[in-house]
Amino acid sequence: MKDLHSLVSDYTKDKKRLHLAIGIIREGDVECFSFCNSKKKSMVPSENMLFEIGSITKVFTSILLLKMEQEKLLSSDDTVGKFVQNAKNDYLNKITLRSLATHTSGLPILATNHNLAKKRSNPYLMYTEQDLIAFLSNADYTDSMDSFGYSNIGVGLLGYILCKVSGSTYDELLKKYITNPLKMNETAVMLDSEQNSRYLNGHASTGKRVPHWDNLSVHEGAGGIKSSIRDLSLFVQANLNDDNPIASTLQKSHLPIWIGNSNRYFGWGEDKLLDKDILWHNGGTAGFNSYLAFNKELRVGVVLLSNYSFFSNSLMDYYVAQLLKWITKKEPTQGTMIDSTGKKILEAIISREQTLESRKTIAE
Repeated sequence: MKDLHSLVSDYTKDKKRLHLAIGIIREGDVECFSFCNSKKKSMVPSENMLFEIGSITKVFTSILLLKMEQEKLLSSDDTVGKFVQNAKNDYLNKITLRSLATHTSGLPILATNHNLAKKRSNPYLMYTEQDLIAFLSNADYTDSMDSFGYSNIGVGLLGYILCKVSGSTYDELLKKYITNPLKMNETAVMLDSEQNSRYLNGHASTGKRVPHWDNLSVHEGAGGIKSSIRDLSLFVQANLNDDNPIASTLQKSHLPIWIGNSNRYFGWGEDKLLDKDILWHNGGTAGFNSYLAFNKELRVGVVLLSNYSFFSNSLMDYYVAQLLKWITKKEPTQGTMIDSTGKKILEAIISREQTLESRKTIAE
C-alpha cells in the first residue's frame, strides 16, 4: 500500500524491539506488511509470527456463543444462574449470556476479589474458579444492568460457561466452531512447541521485556488467544465475505441489538470513519497491542499486531486505559495505542475505495 510507511512512522519510532504486523483486507484479497526495528532478524515470516491479541478474544467468545446457540446447546437468553448453580444469588438469574457478550450485565471490569498484586506479571493466572464462584455468590449490580460497562470478568465468565456447557476446553471450541472452518491454523490459547518457536517476546511501553500471558485461567475467553496477522486477516475476510462456512453466525454478530438506550453488538464495538460504519475491537496484554476493524459496505478491513504494549509495567495503567478507550474513544495517556495508526490506515483504504467507486460511476 502506498504511503504505508508514513502512516505508521509515529508509532514505530523509538521502539527498538518492535515487530509490527499489518494486514490490509479486501473481500477477495489480503496483503500483509511488517515493520521491524530489532537488529536481530528472524527466520520466521512476519505473517506467521504469533502475538497475544488480548481482548480481541472477546469477539471470538461472542461468536462461540452464537454458534452454540445455533446448535441449540444453549440460548443467549439463558441466565447466568442456570449455569452457575453453586453461587446462590438472585442477581445471576437476572443477567443473561447476551448481556455478558454485550457488556450490559452491570458486572465491573474486574471482580472485586481480584488481587492484582498477587502476581503482577500475569494477574489472571492466580484467579481461580473458586475465586470466580466466591465473587458471583455476593455480586449484585442490578442498578447497572442494561447500561454499557466494559467487563473482563463478564466475558471471562461467558467463556467459562461455554466450556462448562460443552464439556470442552476453550481451544477445542475455537477449533470446532471457528478456526478449523476458516483454516486459521495458527490461532489458539495454548500453543504447541512449534508455535512457541514463532511466539514473539512482548514489551511494555518502556521497551522492557515482560512475561507472556500464557495462562489466563477462567479469563481465557476475555483475552487468552494468540494469533498471527495471516490468521486474523482471514478472520476479517470471512466477516466481509458471505461465502464461508460460518457466514450466518458472523452476520448475526454484525446486527445491532438495542439495549437500554443504545445499540450493542455480540463482541464488537462500532465507530465511524469518513462517515462509514465500522465494526472493531482492540486488545492489550502486558506486552502486546492489537487492533482489528472493517467496513462491510466497501468490504475492506485492517488488522494491526504489535509486540509493544501501550502501558507501562503497572497493570492498573492497562485496565484504566482500556476502560477509558471504550467509553470515551480517546487515547490514554500511559502509552501509544495502536488504534490511531489502525484508523489512519483504514481511512486511507476507505478513501481509496471511494475514489475508485466515484471514477467508475463517472466512466459509466
